[in-house]
Amino acid sequence: MSAWQASVARLVAFIIFAGLWEWGATSANSILIPTFTETAKALFETMFVTGDVWPALWISNIPMLIGYGISVAVSVPLGLAMARWTVADRMLNPITALMLALPIAPLVPVVLVALGMGMTPKVVIIILFSWVFITTNVRAGTRQVDRHLVEMARSFGASEREVWFRILIPGAIPAVFAGLRIGLGRAFAGMVIVELIMLPVGIGAQLMDYRGDFKADLLYATTIVVVMEAVLLAIAMQAFERHLIRWK
Repeated sequence: MSAWQASVARLVAFIIFAGLWEWGATSANSILIPTFTETAKALFETMFVTGDVWPALWISNIPMLIGYGISVAVSVPLGLAMARWTVADRMLNPITALMLALPIAPLVPVVLVALGMGMTPKVVIIILFSWVFITTNVRAGTRQVDRHLVEMARSFGASEREVWFRILIPGAIPAVFAGLRIGLGRAFAGMVIVELIMLPVGIGAQLMDYRGDFKADLLYATTIVVVMEAVLLAIAMQAFERHLIRWK
């Protein structure tokens, strides 16, 4: 399928979806289900007329950016260390296995009680949501690098630093970015959950206000903005990955 055919297919699918939404909401005749046109009008209004969504979105994104940045700074070295040194792997593997199996949402009230109100509990929850997925992907990707290359480099006198920067890290980059993508998605999910459960001061506060005032069109429009941000973040990460891997 060519690019223009794919574009036409997406456009047709969107038109069908919008038509079904409009028909279903009109048939339901409920104040809780806005039509597609009402939602589109509210989306335009909140984004370009009043601009109410942008300050709320920025407030919500600050802890996500901080938490995700800390997760990347900690998790990538941890994953590399676990892949390279058996001692580190034996020490950290039980923790990562536990965090992979443990649901994070029930920990939100615990973190809130332990750390109180403010930015810190939000950042901690977002870190808990994302760090283990980055670590495990980096670990798995580094272990997939051909060990014969490492042994050959060592036999020719390569230092540990040269092994890292010439073999292990370049070979693990695809897996590292896979972990970064998954971690970013998890961090974004953590941001939304934090806003809805813990301290709704940004986009969560707007959603709750619209729900309480039965402003369904603005509620749906704000939710669409959140989804759009998630999609744009994923696209940006994929574009950066393609650029960097091509450079490598």
